Amino acid sequence: MTFDYNENLLQFIWEHQLYQQQKLTTLKGENLTIINQGTLNVNSGPDFENAHIRIGKTDFHGSIEIHIYEKDWLAHNHQFDKAYNNVILHVCYSASKEVLREDGTKTPSLSLKDRLDGRPLSKYENLMRDQSFIPCQNQIKTINPFELSNWLDRMLIERVEERCKRFNQHLSDSNNNWNSVLYMSTLRAFGMPINTKGFEELARKLPFEFIQKHAHSIFQLEALLFGASGLLSEAIPDSYYKSLQEEYSFLKTKYDLMEIATKLKTGRMRPMNLPHIKLAQIAALIYSVPNWTSTILSLSNMSELRKVFSFELSDYWTTHFTFKSASPPKSKKMSKQVTNHLLLNAIIPFVFLFETKKQNGNAEKALEHLLEIPSEKNKIIEQWKRAGINSQSAQNSQALLHLYKTYCKKKLCLNCNIGRKLLLTNKDGSNKNIY
Repeated sequence: MTFDYNENLLQFIWEHQLYQQQKLTTLKGENLTIINQGTLNVNSGPDFENAHIRIGKTDFHGSIEIHIYEKDWLAHNHQFDKAYNNVILHVCYSASKEVLREDGTKTPSLSLKDRLDGRPLSKYENLMRDQSFIPCQNQIKTINPFELSNWLDRMLIERVEERCKRFNQHLSDSNNNWNSVLYMSTLRAFGMPINTKGFEELARKLPFEFIQKHAHSIFQLEALLFGASGLLSEAIPDSYYKSLQEEYSFLKTKYDLMEIATKLKTGRMRPMNLPHIKLAQIAALIYSVPNWTSTILSLSNMSELRKVFSFELSDYWTTHFTFKSASPPKSKKMSKQVTNHLLLNAIIPFVFLFETKKQNGNAEKALEHLLEIPSEKNKIIEQWKRAGINSQSAQNSQALLHLYKTYCKKKLCLNCNIGRKLLLTNKDGSNKNIY
């Protein structure tokens, strides 16, 4: 019998003591009793901490290291690492000899090869081989709704925290300038998904401090945004375009500005998604809400937030999608779908980060906002629906998207509470030790 799985599965087996525990002995034949298997260590160092075992009549307290074979101890250079001197037991699928700690002493070893039951291994193998949308698609409905809800709550927090990592880095880079963070995150969200890189570069090449100085003039805001984006570099016979060129030329010299190196993409996209419209919307947003950071943070409900995004663009854009030709009159106000996109990708993560740092970690308002946003509609959410998991709001859809992309797609079932629960559940539905 070989162990054709990864070390994480063996750690899972040890964590839940899923092996025959009667009459344990070390490789030297000494009687072994596991009093406490320890707690899984997710940081560097031995795999399990605070373990308690008894060898013969002597009790030992310390760490436990898990490997498939004893040679892995040497491959990982633990014999040279003082952090492993407190390992009281080396647990392997298969081991033929004891290994040495850094201090030269031998580490007692336990081999589980002849003690593993095939049931948890078979369950795990079935999950790994399943080609459905998610590995547990045919089993997830057996999970208690309360437990599923708790795990999705965790997924939601992970999703928002993941978004906040970039914001947090920019907060550090900008010397804790919250205006700059919101400006950066908003521009980046406006550019998603096609022009994300270009709009993020724009936020760096055209800092918020320059934008803020001209928030009173939508014309100057457009000149700055279009000019720094490289969209005013052509010779176009349009009077408004020429006026923007002249204004940007003056402001560029005044602030020593540079255009972005990234060429904004305009091909194969709907007219309302063109970067010209997006930049005009950004200008209108800043113009209509000059104190937008304090405004965003002061709004307590979603209806008030949506009003912030109900602005009109400058008159020129009523009859234009680009500078090159006129089009029939049409409002270029942001749609509800675009507003939801900005709320999910910029505003709510920003509020979450601010509340976390400034209000003792209480980010309830940011998460409550998600309840007032409809569930996203895409292929992944539709697949979840087919699996029997419905999404009622953005809270649900954001959690399900994160669960799929971060865990299910990568088949990290051992890191998922749902997968772990299924591996630990007996045929009768109980969750007792299978031994």
